[in-house]
Amino acid sequence: MYEPFFGLDSSPFGLTPNPRFLFRSRVHHEILSLLLYGVTTSKGIMLLLGDVGTGKTTLCRALLRELPAEAESVLVLNPHLSETELVGAILDDLGLERSGSTRGELMTVLSQHLLAAGGQGKSVVVVVDEAQHMSVEALEQVRILSTLEAPDRKLLQIVLAGQPELEAKLVRPELRQLNQRIGIRCRLRPLAERETFRYVEHRLRAAGLGGSLPFTWAATARIHRYSGGVPRVINLVCDRALSTAFAGRQRNVDVDTVKAAIRSLEGRPPLARQVGRIVVAAAVGAVVVVGITLGLGRTWRTGGFVPHASSSVLAATPTPAPAPEPNSAPVTATVAVPAPPPPTVSLHPRRRLLAELIALWTLQSPPRSDMAAWPALADGVIDIERVADRYQLIATRLPRLTAAELRAIGLPALLELNGAQEPSVLLVRRIAGDTVTLVDGTGTELRYQLDELDSKLVRAEAWVLWRNLDQLPVNGARSMTPATVLTVALRLHKLGHLEMPIPHLYDARLVEAVRAFQRSTGLRDDGVLGPRTTLALSRVVASA
Repeated sequence: MYEPFFGLDSSPFGLTPNPRFLFRSRVHHEILSLLLYGVTTSKGIMLLLGDVGTGKTTLCRALLRELPAEAESVLVLNPHLSETELVGAILDDLGLERSGSTRGELMTVLSQHLLAAGGQGKSVVVVVDEAQHMSVEALEQVRILSTLEAPDRKLLQIVLAGQPELEAKLVRPELRQLNQRIGIRCRLRPLAERETFRYVEHRLRAAGLGGSLPFTWAATARIHRYSGGVPRVINLVCDRALSTAFAGRQRNVDVDTVKAAIRSLEGRPPLARQVGRIVVAAAVGAVVVVGITLGLGRTWRTGGFVPHASSSVLAATPTPAPAPEPNSAPVTATVAVPAPPPPTVSLHPRRRLLAELIALWTLQSPPRSDMAAWPALADGVIDIERVADRYQLIATRLPRLTAAELRAIGLPALLELNGAQEPSVLLVRRIAGDTVTLVDGTGTELRYQLDELDSKLVRAEAWVLWRNLDQLPVNGARSMTPATVLTVALRLHKLGHLEMPIPHLYDARLVEAVRAFQRSTGLRDDGVLGPRTTLALSRVVASA
């Protein structure tokens, strides 16, 4: 209904678990990486816990999408199954024919298939959603399924996703064997306030928003306070707020619009009707009080009640003459002259171009009031890393950059030309083929060929702003965690540079895959996942 009005191509805040709208906060990414790690290392049973509305189902669907192409997957959405029905549902989802109807016969079919798949290097993954509703008998069947294994690994990987009640159920004595077999435990938590802002922005961008965000920061903060950071509640409030704004033909969603949306969700009447009812009630009360007072016709005085004086008596009461005003000097009125508007301060080229670089990501220019408050270093120079962090971006500094590396990275950048060159700051807006489009501090566009740009980059350094949605390693000097290694390996596998099985250490196979990726983008193939390679990988993955 409101989608065309706000320039959207789909509903951004639907309640269906669409992996397209998955917002990868740090917690979401860590959980997804951990589950992928568990699947690829054959951990057997994994547990995903999260309260109502925190996004467990969406994360499970994203997990199935992230699995290697060779993996077979099953998603069980009905937890109210008996032991036999659970095995039958897995066979049906795998496309296997049921040979018999008893649980033993169905288990034989499944076991044969798992052995054949394992022999071909394939993984079979079963995800059970809303697992807190499973019976004790069905959960015991999950344990039995986990015993299907080869000498070196589990043949079936099972993810149990459920609410915290599932954890309480697993500590029962009759389920202690299952509880002991859980190799990985994850817990989804509500979003923080800053993550709520990024969540709202992410879903709007995924739905096709190309301009500035309709929600003000204050409105998003109000949404967070009401929702407690629970994504499902955030979706409900945002959807109703956009509908309310559309009904009033408002392009911006402010705090008042959000409050009206919350009242609507709670079934409370709009504020105007509430105020109207209060006014009517107050008026009725006042009439009643006046009526009672007039009906009594008496006023309290010392000694008891006495009748009211009539209006004629009141009219005959002489009005005292006003006291003569003392002589005084005439008053001179002072008219306030409005202060002249503050002079427009021209922006430093570095600040102006940094604002334009940020706008390329956020699709809206930072207000001058925000730019004036940007943090600075001790020498007064803008702290680009902290400024970028304010806009949920990462700033990576690249010294001694070449034009070929700039093209391989493929992201807009701020160039600082150290030396006597003029201009001293340039924005790399785009690179198309061998043509580079630059912008100087006055807003003038300049075009160069790549080979011409190399002469300007001899003593230059670049700042690249980017969004690390895939949680790639930001600092190449730090050792990578197993989850980060897995993330990089899966991305290289999807790009066709790494064969199965997925390595879990930065071994020789992964080094060779990094080299293959570097060669494909024109970077120096040293096999090191440094800043340049990470930036190029983030751009390729985002556009894949």
